[in-house]
Amino acid sequence: MKGWGTALIKDVRLRGYVEVEGVLYPPNSIQAISVSAKPKKRTKVIKTGDIYDTRNIRNKEKYNDPFIRFIKQELGIDLWPEFYFCVERQFRIDYAIPDLKIAIEQEGGIWMKGNSGHSSGTGISRDMEKNNLLVQKGWRLIRKQPSEMLTLETLKLIKEML
Repeated sequence: MKGWGTALIKDVRLRGYVEVEGVLYPPNSIQAISVSAKPKKRTKVIKTGDIYDTRNIRNKEKYNDPFIRFIKQELGIDLWPEFYFCVERQFRIDYAIPDLKIAIEQEGGIWMKGNSGHSSGTGISRDMEKNNLLVQKGWRLIRKQPSEMLTLETLKLIKEML
């Protein structure tokens, strides 16, 4: 009888057997259960450029650096790190207070020479475009060097903007 093997495998699979590395396992076996556990469904990315933006929510859950903790402790304010503020471009703000439209940028690499990130002609041009877009959308911008982030001066400047 030709094709009986194919028919048998088809029948076994219809009964719920699961193939793992070329071997068929019964549906209640450990091997079948571990493979058939459905992977997490990827959520649709919602791009709004505000606190409901999926990317912003993910970044807020992911990052908790010393500057975020400093501002939370001293001012009781939640900062949003790596905040996407528009949907037209992929521009992000290093730190944001979205409800008050305050952006805080940490200007790294300003003393580096060559084509490294923000200090190249392309980087400076991109930063100018981002800063202009921030202002156009009604944001106020604070720009600080990394060494100035955890200072009373920065804290005072943020307080004054509140």
